[in-house]
Amino acid sequence: MSNPVTPFRNNLFASRGCDIQSALDYSEVMINTLSATDQVAVRTAFGVLLNTIESAVTQSQGPSPVEEALFAIIDKRIAVLQINTQVEINASIDDWMDNNLRDKMMDILANDDIDDQISNWMSNNFDITDYNVDDAIESWMDNNIDEKIQDAISNIEFSVTVK
Repeated sequence: MSNPVTPFRNNLFASRGCDIQSALDYSEVMINTLSATDQVAVRTAFGVLLNTIESAVTQSQGPSPVEEALFAIIDKRIAVLQINTQVEINASIDDWMDNNLRDKMMDILANDDIDDQISNWMSNNFDITDYNVDDAIESWMDNNIDEKIQDAISNIEFSVTVK
């Protein structure tokens, strides 16, 4: 917490430490040296200044104990509402899953078309006719068969035994 009065401090003048009454007494002595009209104006200005400083310091001290207690109650209520909201969301998801996913599975099982659905899915996703297997085999043979034959021939050993 920063002090709201600090920006207005002037080291050109003395201080009475934290003794506000001593500072006011000194100010009173100085004000009494002025004419009556000037004294009224200066006392009015000092009154406004002191009231403003008191308001600024009071406000910068943060919430009162009553406000802190209210904040704690509000925070607790928000936490409860968040928990309830999460519970409601989870319940809604569970309900949707129960009402939709289970019904869809039950329809599939009731119609006994699981094999058909698996077959359809496989056909749609792994259709062999989508791939040109013959050309792939021919291309592999063109690129590799000569080398494989040469490797096989070079690894052949003959031995002749004469009796």
